[in-house]
Amino acid sequence: MAFKLEARGHHEMAALADLVRLFFGQAERIGDSSLTAPSDLNLFLTSAVDPPISAGKARLVSRSGRSDQEVRVTSRLEGKQADMVSERIPLHLLRRVLKRQLYLLLSRATGLDFPWGSLTGVRPTQIALEVINQSGEDQAAAILSDYWRLSGSKAALAVKTALAEDATLRQLEEDDVMLYVGLPFCPGRCLYCSFITQDAGRQEGSLVHYVDAVIREAGGIFTGRFPGKIRAVYYGGGTPTSLPPALFRRYLEEVLALAPLKQGAELTMEAGRPDTLDREKLEIIRDCGFQRLCINPQTMHDETLRRIGRHHTTDQTVASFRLARSLGFTDINMDLIAGLPGESTSDLLDSVKRVLELNPEHITLHTLAVKKGSYLDRLFDDHGALLPDPVLIEAVGEAHRLLGQAGFRPYYLYKQKNCRSGLENTGFTRLAGSLYNVAMMSDQVPVVGLGSGSTSKVILERTARRLHNPKDLRLYIERVDRQVAAKRSLFLSES
Repeated sequence: MAFKLEARGHHEMAALADLVRLFFGQAERIGDSSLTAPSDLNLFLTSAVDPPISAGKARLVSRSGRSDQEVRVTSRLEGKQADMVSERIPLHLLRRVLKRQLYLLLSRATGLDFPWGSLTGVRPTQIALEVINQSGEDQAAAILSDYWRLSGSKAALAVKTALAEDATLRQLEEDDVMLYVGLPFCPGRCLYCSFITQDAGRQEGSLVHYVDAVIREAGGIFTGRFPGKIRAVYYGGGTPTSLPPALFRRYLEEVLALAPLKQGAELTMEAGRPDTLDREKLEIIRDCGFQRLCINPQTMHDETLRRIGRHHTTDQTVASFRLARSLGFTDINMDLIAGLPGESTSDLLDSVKRVLELNPEHITLHTLAVKKGSYLDRLFDDHGALLPDPVLIEAVGEAHRLLGQAGFRPYYLYKQKNCRSGLENTGFTRLAGSLYNVAMMSDQVPVVGLGSGSTSKVILERTARRLHNPKDLRLYIERVDRQVAAKRSLFLSES
């Protein structure tokens, strides 16, 4: 038995395939207008647009975000029980409505309801804000639930977070640019990580060459005319603090000296692994002007840490946090992950409570994503592990309630593919949140990415034009000058 889908009059198969994978785990394209997926039910669905729309026209309308033309979208399901939905819509909503209709019919046929309904994209708050602007804050949650099929709690979360993100983005000026500096080295590889990272302890010979390349890349991009000022900087990875102290200081100082920083620019260091932090490195971070520090336990249970391949303890997390406090850091984020292998609801909530006892300024609650290429991908080869799990959904909801009771509010949110139960990642704060996080996820702000695997982007007519650095370490080092030329062309052509 199988599920089959045929598209008529449109070319949005990639978007529909994402939604089919949500329900069935796989989606095999057959030509340009059909796909199939394994299913316990024999189902055939037609997804039709009248009048037919060419791929070129759909792209133009998507970039502009508006259209006076209307089309009729009809999705018809044949199987054990026939079903159909049809509506007339403005053309610029085509992709979203095709996905909404497909979700509605598959949800009815399978009995599955995902927390975020038909909103499978990275930025569900983008649609939430549009609904708020069109219908008002009071009506937005009901529309998100009734039309886009979000659960009540996720609709409320989307509205609250969308308003917070919008308030943050309004602080930005026209020439503001974000800067990401990435380091593909870690003390070891976590079970859930799909990044191409190198073991810092075994790659000491490559560390200097890599830092040299990043500094050269920064100099090539920022020397001379650059159309913008850096409003926020994020040093991520990998684990930047896995570098030896002297090289770590150079990595920070020389890149920051080359970047055209705005006065008061937000500087964030992802010091994610507590086992890489000591007084010397924290002093380097502080002395280089970083205000915001990320210390990420992921869980406060040592057994889970061992299970997921993180070679530190909860005691080290607490000690690193307290050391950072003693050195004057007053803006600290801590990450936790819901849905880790072997963890129960009580384990997750205990981790939340123990982090709250430390009283950081920000807590980011992620949901475990089963990423291709990770060790975890081999454990979760059954798609059933990604289907809605009421226990996990309730556990995340309870964690949100605990954070709210402690004075934390959501300030940014995003989704990833293959998250358990179709859940989300949410940043909570008791201050103002991270400007970088909000801007980076918005696709409304230009970003310069330095280092292997990083992405740079400019925004043109609501569309992000991206340029990716090679992920392979050797290729990145060899091609730095070529990447610099491409990035200067990308940014200068849009200035």
